[in-house]
Amino acid sequence: MTGDRHIASRFPIACVVVGACALLASPQTILADEVQESSTPLALGFNIDLLPTALSAANGKVGYAPQVWIGVGHARLRFVGAHLEPPKAFAFAPNGFHTPTTTVFASIIDYTFGSHFDGWWIGSGFEIWQSSIQHDAVAETARWSSTVFTVGGGHIWRVAGNFFLDAWAGAHAVLNPQTISLGPFQYDPFPLQAEASMKAGWFLPI
Repeated sequence: MTGDRHIASRFPIACVVVGACALLASPQTILADEVQESSTPLALGFNIDLLPTALSAANGKVGYAPQVWIGVGHARLRFVGAHLEPPKAFAFAPNGFHTPTTTVFASIIDYTFGSHFDGWWIGSGFEIWQSSIQHDAVAETARWSSTVFTVGGGHIWRVAGNFFLDAWAGAHAVLNPQTISLGPFQYDPFPLQAEASMKAGWFLPI
């Protein structure tokens, strides 16, 4: 009986100790879970758009389209630079015009629906196009600048770690359409343009 009384007297004390330890541990566990859940993904990423390179290469020229972006949560702030020298058919200009070139600078905000800068995305922003074209009958080169509103979207597949492929399509609206003159010849670039391409890239979590 004495042994039973000792055990009975110690049992409430043990319960209090175990309960106190549980209470002390619970806030730390909850806090750790909250920190983990509230952590926002950050990344520095790089893309290469393959379309300007491919079209320019088809014309025997060099084209490029590097991009750099900063990602916070589901958002990306993307900066684009590109140079394109496609075959003259892609200028959609009257006969006699040739050697079209376009250099692009853009700032675009994207929203990615995936958990870590992947999955479906949409984006919009503004671009500056520095363009030029020549004509068979004129020795000069016409040059002009366009301000462009752009909207697009696509899907990002992470193929190996943080390396990814991004299939996308977009539309561009020229906000200051103009007629381009070379001597007596005139050319009206389309104010609305569309394109589709594939990008490859990689990002560094920060």
